[in-house]
Amino acid sequence: MQNPQHRPNRRDRQSAQVKKAVGVLAILCVVVVAMAHFYLSAKSSSRPIDEKTFCPTDNKGMNTVAILIDRTDSFTLTQQAAIRDRLNQVKDDTGRYDLIEIYSVEPTQTQLLKPEFSMCNPGRGEEVNEWTGNPHMVEERWKTLFADPLQHIFDNSLSAENAAISPIMESIQSIVVTRLGTQSMISKKNTRKLIIVSDLLQYMGDYSQYKPLEPFAKFSKTPYYQNVRADLNGISFEIWYVRRQKTLNIQGQKHVDFWRDYISDQGGSVDKVWFVPGT
Repeated sequence: MQNPQHRPNRRDRQSAQVKKAVGVLAILCVVVVAMAHFYLSAKSSSRPIDEKTFCPTDNKGMNTVAILIDRTDSFTLTQQAAIRDRLNQVKDDTGRYDLIEIYSVEPTQTQLLKPEFSMCNPGRGEEVNEWTGNPHMVEERWKTLFADPLQHIFDNSLSAENAAISPIMESIQSIVVTRLGTQSMISKKNTRKLIIVSDLLQYMGDYSQYKPLEPFAKFSKTPYYQNVRADLNGISFEIWYVRRQKTLNIQGQKHVDFWRDYISDQGGSVDKVWFVPGT
């Protein structure tokens, strides 16, 4: 039997209950404060974005990837499959608020190139916390407004148009002047990359690479080079080199090196050259 002297009286029991209630209340207050802090932090870290492009309105801190696709000659089925796979990888590697633009090689005598697609990644559902957002809605937005339209552009871009000219140098110059080399891009300190999907066989009335290739050192002294130059400082390049069965005697490492020199002489850097499978 319990010693009556140690049995808690009614006042002691009430005091213990009050202490317990105060402890529970303190814990709840801590939880509420923590949740409020988390919510406000998440809200403050969100950035205002353009409703049409999903790009931050301040244009700061974006990774910009421009893709120039040369459709002036056909791609084989093998090349199409390999290029499409790489393009999808670029799409999947694009982070939230990063910008993707798609261009085609086209003449620039009457107007400069305009992107066929220009949109920032709005973010994936897995990047959204359920407390502060709707992951399902965000994922659906990414799919229907970003991924699916981009996939459609990829598919269309791999169809050939068999143009009479191939103004690759002029197309690069246009993209740099209108987008990658603009002062707004440079001042915001955005990273800038240009992926070129092409056989790199420049063909214009004043200059053609469908004949024995002259060294870049000689080409760099021509008036034509001065006309197609651009400031490529700070822009990184990837070359996805498309070989054609009918021009294998022209294409190859010497040809690639010419374009490396062409880009580096203007301040750019070629970070990667990928020889697309198939000819």
